[in-house]
Amino acid sequence: MGHKMRVRAAAILIHEDKILLTEFCGGQYYNFTGGGIEENETAKQAVAREVMEEAGFAVEVGELVFTLEYEPKSCAYFYGNNPGISLFFRCYLYTSIPPRVPSRPDISPDDPSLTAVAKWIPISELDQINIVPKIYNSLMNYIKTGVFTPSFWETNRCEMLR
Repeated sequence: MGHKMRVRAAAILIHEDKILLTEFCGGQYYNFTGGGIEENETAKQAVAREVMEEAGFAVEVGELVFTLEYEPKSCAYFYGNNPGISLFFRCYLYTSIPPRVPSRPDISPDDPSLTAVAKWIPISELDQINIVPKIYNSLMNYIKTGVFTPSFWETNRCEMLR
């Protein structure tokens, strides 16, 4: 029996020394704004749609920065039974002034304790929060040099996800 592969597209959006992240469960962890690619939609279209839905503004989707593969067995099924691929794209605001992100979190209808809200996080504070996946070093290297080295990470490095 085959498994359904989940394909997710996410934004790496940096503006005025801040990065857009989605805060989950009141700050327990943060992830890059994004979500599943829908039928008849490209990965870049999905990123643009997700940023609009979650943060409320339009972005230009740039280059693919890195890819993360999730294979459930190698990570003790930490994120469920279905394998997945996450595609992370560099994104740019269409305006030089960042619009305000929503101040009220999305609340899961299945579990009200699960909340998510888009936030601009100062780059100087990234080392103080729990970012999933654990790409802090690669992200900081990009911020310092302005150059991303496209990467493909597999979850046999489960520390990337926890």
